[in-house]
Amino acid sequence: MKEKQSADLNHFKSVLDRYGAAKCNWPIDDLAMMDRLLQNSDVARSLLRQEEKFDLALHSGDLAIRAPSALLSRVLTDAQNLDRGSILQTLWPFGSIWQPASGLVMAAFVGALLGMASPNLLNGYNSTSYLDEPAFNDTLFDLEYENGNI
Repeated sequence: MKEKQSADLNHFKSVLDRYGAAKCNWPIDDLAMMDRLLQNSDVARSLLRQEEKFDLALHSGDLAIRAPSALLSRVLTDAQNLDRGSILQTLWPFGSIWQPASGLVMAAFVGALLGMASPNLLNGYNSTSYLDEPAFNDTLFDLEYENGNI
């Protein structure tokens, strides 16, 4: 019996959290259980009162919090005296620049090294396949030289 009441109270609290304290917003399927808990449980009535206070605070028009004038004055004075730092800190506000710069240089170095070490890697060509195929891109100079005209 205690476990069922505990489960019902947990469900009661979740309904209050979702739909608020107004009974007209509660799901129709849960109304009977909610009313039964409100009649029999002090905990349920306490939860409903807390939710009513919360709803009242949310819907009241006096939500604007006014800061003391001394606090406002200190904030404005501190904002004017704020040291913005150098132009480098303005352009790169993330602290030290050597770590990202060294990472960029290292990535460029590794890319250049891979590009020079394996030029045919990206093309997918086998270097021996060039030797077996005839070349059709000879220039006129190459053709005349082979025929002995030059």
